[in-house]
Amino acid sequence: MGVAGSGERDDPASYGGMGRVVYQSLQDLSQQVQSDGRTMTAEAVNYPAVAVPDTGNLLGWAGFMSSVDTGVAALANQYTAFTQQCPATKVVLAGYSQGAMVVHRNLQSLAGNPNLAAVLLIADGDRLPADPTYNLGSATAVRGAAGKGMAQQWPLMAHAPTTPLPVSVGSRTISVCDVGDPVCDAITDDDEVTPAGVAIHTSYARARSGGYAWTWPLYQLLGSALPTGTVGAAGPPM
Repeated sequence: MGVAGSGERDDPASYGGMGRVVYQSLQDLSQQVQSDGRTMTAEAVNYPAVAVPDTGNLLGWAGFMSSVDTGVAALANQYTAFTQQCPATKVVLAGYSQGAMVVHRNLQSLAGNPNLAAVLLIADGDRLPADPTYNLGSATAVRGAAGKGMAQQWPLMAHAPTTPLPVSVGSRTISVCDVGDPVCDAITDDDEVTPAGVAIHTSYARARSGGYAWTWPLYQLLGSALPTGTVGAAGPPM
């Protein structure tokens, strides 16, 4: 199930409604899954994914947080409906930026869910350095509070989770964050987002050799967990 980032659903038909990074990541994963005889479908989570408002626009930020809350509920409902319809199918959840926050906020309740096979969080605004996740990106090489999501600066207002993920779900989760990304590596008390920070946040891209750095680790998470059958990822089939 793919969850788009901020402003990526202005055209719901673009990239399957999931946004570029998530859609391409699931495309790459689908190719690997199909290579060993399994099948994979994908659908987007239907939620506003509103654009990031200007700094100081309190009304805009209220709308942003409402968008996240709507996405959290939408993903929970889509996940429940899908797994009830296909109880033997394993599910991959993937989100970028605001979409990663939507996914993150569902993980505590899904920690013991047998259908959840793997999770991909890219530039997660709820990211906690203490999360027991498989971490990729340059933020992992910096000690201390590096890789702390923007919502963790004001968790009460942002409705952000403050407790690290359980190991049972963290061990199935890949979290990607680069140093200087203002969403997943927020600087405390720094409200200004620089053009350099925006460039980092929007630069998660395929390697020159093809594929994303996280596709193979994500596929490995599926390896031992899945019998021959179908992998479900949350929109239209790819």
